[in-house]
Amino acid sequence: MDDQTDSPDDYHAICLGTAARARGIATRYVHGVYSRFHPFPSRWLDLTVGGRAYLFASGMLLVKGGDPWRGLGLHINEEATLIIRDKQRAKSFLDARGFGTPAGRVFRRNDLSAALDAFGSFAGPVCVKPNQGTKGELVFPAIADRARYERAVRRVAARHQKILVEESVTGQLIRFFFVRPRVVAVKLSRPASVVGDGSATIARLIDLKNARRDRRAVPGHSNIAVDDDLRDFLAMTGRGLDDVPAAAERVFLRGTSNGATGADSLDCRADLHPSYLDVLAAACNAVPGLNLTAVDVMIRDPAAPARHGNHWILEMNRNPGLTPYHFPWRGGAQDVSGAILDALEQGFGPAPASPPPPPMSVCPQRPPIE
Repeated sequence: MDDQTDSPDDYHAICLGTAARARGIATRYVHGVYSRFHPFPSRWLDLTVGGRAYLFASGMLLVKGGDPWRGLGLHINEEATLIIRDKQRAKSFLDARGFGTPAGRVFRRNDLSAALDAFGSFAGPVCVKPNQGTKGELVFPAIADRARYERAVRRVAARHQKILVEESVTGQLIRFFFVRPRVVAVKLSRPASVVGDGSATIARLIDLKNARRDRRAVPGHSNIAVDDDLRDFLAMTGRGLDDVPAAAERVFLRGTSNGATGADSLDCRADLHPSYLDVLAAACNAVPGLNLTAVDVMIRDPAAPARHGNHWILEMNRNPGLTPYHFPWRGGAQDVSGAILDALEQGFGPAPASPPPPPMSVCPQRPPIE
């Protein structure tokens, strides 16, 4: 059954629908299943822009009716899917074109012994995650000891066929929102954290942070859950929930930077060197058929110009979320919905015929841990 109201659990669709209606574009919600392999989401924003009908939900944009094999439509990034949904394949593709990525290897869970033995082949800390995971699920960065490494590998293997093990790079995680042919927004994804006051324990500071989140009710910013992964991360850094941080000391609680795990989305436009916009636009335009994505990049010093070995592309997201750009925890809103509608109205701009090479080459060595 069709529904004319906004879906309360999909702020991404609310952002796009609100922007569309402000332009006089009619919207409605319809129900349907994308494919038997991808049954969720099932409730879609239906809109017609530039003479073509589209469906949108949870960051996924479909050209309605564009795929005869599926009842709903063709994914806007369909041609790029085989590259970007496989994290290691995407990194290899970018690496071959001179873009920096963390060195890594993929292991199948039916060869678990090879994955477990790989720890010694890395010179420093590693990150373990699913090769086709989403939303920061089962991502374990900065592992420096074998026991934690083996636990991480087994946990990923219990849920996923392929395990990605890569060098753990350090810096600040910046997410670049790309609408072909350019980057249209950027944000800093800061992992879940609390700031000490000199008297409260970490557990108390988490309660206070969650109470503030409840008061502010910023869409896309979940409360910080105290679970085994949080406790393990604190233990890895030599902390515990009963520790009392010094006044103004920021204590990170997880290694992942997703809103679902309590991360903060911060407007970082004023702090980011503009050279990264050109580098990331070139990387995205290099992928055939990539029209809409958000790219996670670890940058050692965002204020410094992009150069050899000071940043690494971690992954490209096939279904990029909009909410954190419209509703940051700190800073101004960025109109990614408007940029998407512009592209739908005018047609996605062509990628440069011969994009200039980025001002760096592959970084073969892991940087020192900071």
